[in-house]
Amino acid sequence: MMKRNLMVTVCCALILCALLGCQLARENAGTNSYEDRLIGIFITTEYLDLFDFEGYLSDNHTSFRGGEITMSGNTQPYQGRLYATQVTKTLTNEETSDTIETEEYVFEGIEGISYFSPTVPATVEHESYVTTMSDGAISDGHISINVGDDRNSRTMEGTLYVTPSVMNPIYYFNPVYQSADGIVYLVSGGGISTSGIDSEGAVMSQTLDAVYTVTENGKTKANSISVRISISVMFVPKKISILQMSADNTLISRAEYEPDAMPGIFAPETDTAYLIVETHKRDETRSLKISREIYDRGAENIETFFARADGICVKHWTRII
Repeated sequence: MMKRNLMVTVCCALILCALLGCQLARENAGTNSYEDRLIGIFITTEYLDLFDFEGYLSDNHTSFRGGEITMSGNTQPYQGRLYATQVTKTLTNEETSDTIETEEYVFEGIEGISYFSPTVPATVEHESYVTTMSDGAISDGHISINVGDDRNSRTMEGTLYVTPSVMNPIYYFNPVYQSADGIVYLVSGGGISTSGIDSEGAVMSQTLDAVYTVTENGKTKANSISVRISISVMFVPKKISILQMSADNTLISRAEYEPDAMPGIFAPETDTAYLIVETHKRDETRSLKISREIYDRGAENIETFFARADGICVKHWTRII
């Protein structure tokens, strides 16, 4: 197992509080109130400059003194938005060839990693439902939804496994919101630096939190969301070995695979009691590093990683049959 020898929690200091949706919605007695809700994040390696600086200058030029520009007051009206496009995609089950249509939200023309959970509005064909836009780069993703009489809460967690050799110096966490009419958009957010972090197992994390309250028919209810993404350093997997072992710990067979060519299914031999899965890597000094995982006969999947060209290590599942 990977030893995580460093944990650094990075606060979202670079993101303006006005953009995080952290303020409580005003209670509106006798009516339903709604403000745009935080639904997740969109991670980029480039800063998204969406601020309308020209508009801010035009509206506030009388307050400038001596050629110095000091941002003050409410800047939220000048914060630009990047809207997502709703598209319909058809997914095919590789085993049964059955197809299903799903709705996705895409930020066209922008490279990034999606991890947000929008509500797809109802149509004549289906009722509204909650879905998740999760890029393959997000590993160990977990979403929990709790519904109560006085509070609803949603928690989203996930991890980016990045390789030191092509690690980006800064990852920007851009908050994604959804309006009452179903429109999804993002605003530019702050980032965390990975400079100087090159030890496998080092972890950095960033969390976005928001709480909203509404009053419906005289009763107040809170809705909260917490989105936490960790960035964990992983050396590039070079080879995967699967060792089949007998009950008396004798090696039955050994198979080796390229990390990005792991099979979708794996059938152990009849006499196999357990599997040892080795991941071969090279550390920063080019020394061989091998990590091992043991899977017994009750295991359903083998979990391994392969590195993409962008330096993200993606988790792959091999089903054990």
